[in-house]
Amino acid sequence: MAVTDEQLIGWLVHPDRLVRSASLELLTSSYVSHSKILPAIFSAWDRWGAEDAYPEFPLISHLPIPSEMVSECLTRAESMSQGRKLVDRVCRCAGKLIEALSVCDPSVLEAHMASLERLKQSSKVFFRVPIESMKDRIAASHRSSSSLSIDFEDGQPTDIAIALEMLLERGEARAWMVRGFEEWSEQSDPSPLARALLEVASRHPLEGFESELLELSQSDLVAIADQASIALIRCRSPRTLTLIADQFAHMGRAGQLRSVDIIRRTRLDRSSNLLHYLLPLGREFIVQDAIRMAEILLFDFDALEEWLEAFLLADDTSLKRTMYALPIVYPLALEKVPGEWPRIRQLIHSRVGSQIELPHPTP
Repeated sequence: MAVTDEQLIGWLVHPDRLVRSASLELLTSSYVSHSKILPAIFSAWDRWGAEDAYPEFPLISHLPIPSEMVSECLTRAESMSQGRKLVDRVCRCAGKLIEALSVCDPSVLEAHMASLERLKQSSKVFFRVPIESMKDRIAASHRSSSSLSIDFEDGQPTDIAIALEMLLERGEARAWMVRGFEEWSEQSDPSPLARALLEVASRHPLEGFESELLELSQSDLVAIADQASIALIRCRSPRTLTLIADQFAHMGRAGQLRSVDIIRRTRLDRSSNLLHYLLPLGREFIVQDAIRMAEILLFDFDALEEWLEAFLLADDTSLKRTMYALPIVYPLALEKVPGEWPRIRQLIHSRVGSQIELPHPTP
């Protein structure tokens, strides 16, 4: 089994800053939405400071915010931005908090809109989502379903995306989603609905449409393939793994690489087993190497021998891209295979040497 959400959330307050940072990166790359993530981050900030708790936190694009913590987010963001420049790491952390808040449920957002506007005007916090976009979502949440449906016929692409999102939250969007995916396959120039659907899918999990999304993830157009891949990762659906297993041998190199990335980032129970199956089906060395990189970053220590083999055979240049995550091998080994830690440590050091410091075995 790949390293779990629960393990990673627990390590968000680990004494080692590199373990904390790696855990947060792995969680957010999988778009994990769990109410315990933000309290753990705040706990680490309070203990070590926003600059040292998570060295790469300002780069993160997804952070679930429980509704009961919105007020605290605003208070912290205002305090963190005082007297700091926009490029300051602490100020950037504040901006990420507000960006995550800006896309939460409109009913939650509405209650705090006045505070958000004051923060935007009075502080140096930078967040990319315009105030007007937030207000548009709030206004749409008060419209009837029949009124929202009008936007699909004569609205702008942004209006269609907002209308689709509101209907999705009400459980009334399926007919429009089916139509949108049909229009992707029927038209050489996708309709505004089709494009809006993919935008919404990249922000909200659309379970039941894994087949359609996997097809779009194979697109030659990078922007389309990227959004579809993100949508599949957000779903974190076992059906996605089944579809990839069935289609992988017939995919081109780019499609295989995207599929491997989807498997890695979803971190499901069968992910590492699937990678073992796919390895000989990789079209080129670059695909097979990506599969080994994915296996390393899944950290499936239930299959320790296979993990060690992947680490041993991985390309040197590619292996450097896993360095940010390697610190979690120590707490993971202590939990799963404590007696194997000397061997794990020795193999890692044989490949990466002094590039990473790992604790010595306890005598």
